[in-house]
Amino acid sequence: MYTVIGITGKTGGTAAKALLAQGHKVRGVVRNVAKAVEWRERGAEIVAAELSDRDQMARAFEGSEGVYVMLPTYFEAQDMFAENTRDLTSLKHAVMAAGVRKVVFLSSIGAERETGTGAILKLHALEEAFSNLPISTAAIRAGWFMENFHGLISSARETGVLWSFLDPLPLRVPMIATKDIGTLAADLLQQTWSGHRVIELAAEPALSPIDVASSFSKVFGREIKASIVPRDQWIPTYQSWGLTPRSSEAMAEMIEGFNSHWIAFGSTSAERVVAATTLEQVLQETLSSTQE
Repeated sequence: MYTVIGITGKTGGTAAKALLAQGHKVRGVVRNVAKAVEWRERGAEIVAAELSDRDQMARAFEGSEGVYVMLPTYFEAQDMFAENTRDLTSLKHAVMAAGVRKVVFLSSIGAERETGTGAILKLHALEEAFSNLPISTAAIRAGWFMENFHGLISSARETGVLWSFLDPLPLRVPMIATKDIGTLAADLLQQTWSGHRVIELAAEPALSPIDVASSFSKVFGREIKASIVPRDQWIPTYQSWGLTPRSSEAMAEMIEGFNSHWIAFGSTSAERVVAATTLEQVLQETLSSTQE
């Protein structure tokens, strides 16, 4: 039995599909069971539990050989870091109380840094919380999500401008499709190892805003040019997307980390996995799904 947190999301959903397709029993942990009806139809067991409730989570993990953990963004929280800490405390207790032997979790590029990474500091805390457990653990340090560009599709197609927080425009950043994260998570859960592993995951080559605009141009069949969002507009923009002031500040600090090259791959102790999905494929899949 493998348990997946975030089964209704992109990475958790991909991991669950892969595990079910290979004949494994899968349990999905959700807050709202009504949103996971399709997963019961696919053959997964669905249980309701709050991440912050250690006893509920321990029951959800019972009988699991391995667990895939993906934490929420906490963007709408007044203090994303406090909520992250609360849930990590609960999850650590639940893993040990349930006797789970293996945990694979979604981390991020830059998670080895203790300062200067903004929102990614939540994932540094995640790695700190799980890496010292006396079981097999694996951190997937994923690159910049290609799906982050979904929200810019309409405006780019209408205006011909792809707005970018990354600065300068030629700055290349490792990027990854979420389905490749889920595929790797499912693969890792079925592997056997001892201790803690760190896997850096991204497609090649890394992409700059100019490269992203070029992919948009190919998919839309019209010229799309990248343009930089002024620094004084970062926090107001994040807040217009529904993030709280504290979350907006954390995201702005993260962007500064990328722009200064502070957030990058290169840990000497990390494994490296190169994914195959391209940004153009992700954009095309998104367009196809909206047209159905």
